[in-house]
Amino acid sequence: MRHRDKVKKLNRTKSHREALLKNLALALFIHESIKTTKAKAMALKSYADKLITLAKRKELSSVRMAFSLLRNKEVVKKLFNDIGERYKDVQGGYTRVLNMGNRKGDCAPMALIELTRKREKKVEEKS
Repeated sequence: MRHRDKVKKLNRTKSHREALLKNLALALFIHESIKTTKAKAMALKSYADKLITLAKRKELSSVRMAFSLLRNKEVVKKLFNDIGERYKDVQGGYTRVLNMGNRKGDCAPMALIELTRKREKKVEEKS
């Protein structure tokens, strides 16, 4: 039976899985879209959405909690100042997972995970 089986184990130990999700979240927040396997992308989606929800609150305890999970000051600063501001009026749906076909070597299903609201590029008008 599948009672209380909400965590996708990804065939890893708990510490390895936590480190994997932390590193994938760091890469996602730095680059704003990454390519990975579909199972990892689906596990990362809920992890990243929870961190973005923390970033929307703008409290010291939220900053400390995010730092305890990510352990990178620059990424936490970007998460709270830039990404949290983009999603302040949105109620969920911060990331999207797009299927990309299978990997050539082992035929693993690949996916692209990205933030739904991209960074707006500043356009300078020439007068």
